[in-house]
Amino acid sequence: MGWRICKYIQHLFYRKHREGHGIHSPYLFEFVNQVVFNGGGVDIPAPILSAHRELRKERGIIPAAGGNNPTGGNNPRGAGSKVDSKETRTIQSFVRSSSVSLDQGALLFRTAHWLNPDMILELGTGLGVSTLYLAGGVGETSDREPDSFQVHTIEGDPVRADFSRQLFKRFGLNGVKVHCGDVDRMVEELAGKLPGRFLAFVDANHRYEPTLRYLRLLINSAGEEAVIIMDDIYWSKGMYRAWKEVISWPGVRVSIDLFHMGILLLRRDLQKTHLKIKI
Repeated sequence: MGWRICKYIQHLFYRKHREGHGIHSPYLFEFVNQVVFNGGGVDIPAPILSAHRELRKERGIIPAAGGNNPTGGNNPRGAGSKVDSKETRTIQSFVRSSSVSLDQGALLFRTAHWLNPDMILELGTGLGVSTLYLAGGVGETSDREPDSFQVHTIEGDPVRADFSRQLFKRFGLNGVKVHCGDVDRMVEELAGKLPGRFLAFVDANHRYEPTLRYLRLLINSAGEEAVIIMDDIYWSKGMYRAWKEVISWPGVRVSIDLFHMGILLLRRDLQKTHLKIKI
């Protein structure tokens, strides 16, 4: 915890590239200005904000992230929660500590809205809060044909997967497919189906080796343009180590460190650039 606080204090001193100033690439300038700082004034739909706020107050019970694994071995639910190690948690507790914040959700929405990807892949559905923002950004509605999925989200816990399915059904999101089961196997399978332009949100496992494995699959599958958002890059020393290693890979042209999240831009005509931005 002390290490993370020190890193955050260091991050607070970074004021560079405010709203894109000092960035020469038109593509990168537009991304920073429009997506990171919301220069275009994109509003989040009221139903998404309302649902998020309601879930932050919901006192129903849900199995905790990283609960006990009765079969032994590595926990299939990932690294778990630093806030609550109990086997059950309230939905309120889960959403407040293990889901994206309102500001982070807005960033996901703007990224999807700006990129307009052919496919979105989310690793770590949780209760579906982040998925609402991602799907909302590309305009997922009940008008989409059933079984025509633009958003694919992976969740290892069946109870949380069922909870998220009910949430998406409530919003009429026919274009969202929840995959529940072995996360490693599903990531490998879906990475092979990624189109040339995709958006990925990586919020699963939170351990060094699995995180690198997932990112390697995604980056190796990238076509002409892709954006990958990593959640909690300072969650632990292992996650920070994974972040530092990934941004050195040749396929990652631009990395943006926002502390709570890291963004990777994969487009071959971009110059190798590393940004650290305080928002």
